[in-house]
Amino acid sequence: MNHSRPGRAASLAVAAALCVLLAACQGSAPAATASASPTPTDARGVLDAYLRALVAGDCQSGRTLWSGAHTTGDGDLCGDATVSVYRIGDAATPTPTETVYATTLTTGGSRDGSVSAGQVTWFYTLDQKPDGRWLIHAGGSGP
Repeated sequence: MNHSRPGRAASLAVAAALCVLLAACQGSAPAATASASPTPTDARGVLDAYLRALVAGDCQSGRTLWSGAHTTGDGDLCGDATVSVYRIGDAATPTPTETVYATTLTTGGSRDGSVSAGQVTWFYTLDQKPDGRWLIHAGGSGP
């Protein structure tokens, strides 16, 4: 006789939970879009974004964080070496518009053999442009 009440209560609870879930999803979508990763404005953030792209194999995105044309030997490892893990060390700041980071990379090696498999220290030099943006200028196994 009161058998319909528990079923109705359960149905209402499920419907309420779905409404809350849908409202939460709809409310979070614009926030996620609005907070999409913009280009970092500090040197460490730029390097971190490049290294994330390097690990993901996304050379197109990673190279947007480099200044100038890309040439062999400029230190851009994307497409030449596989990197699975990285750690950004402390920064050295030779000038107010130049920062150098020593990073530890775990690599599978490079195609030409110039970067060995395992952990390597790779230095990245970033320059601050007149418009305030930081871009990677060079990379390599020595500062």
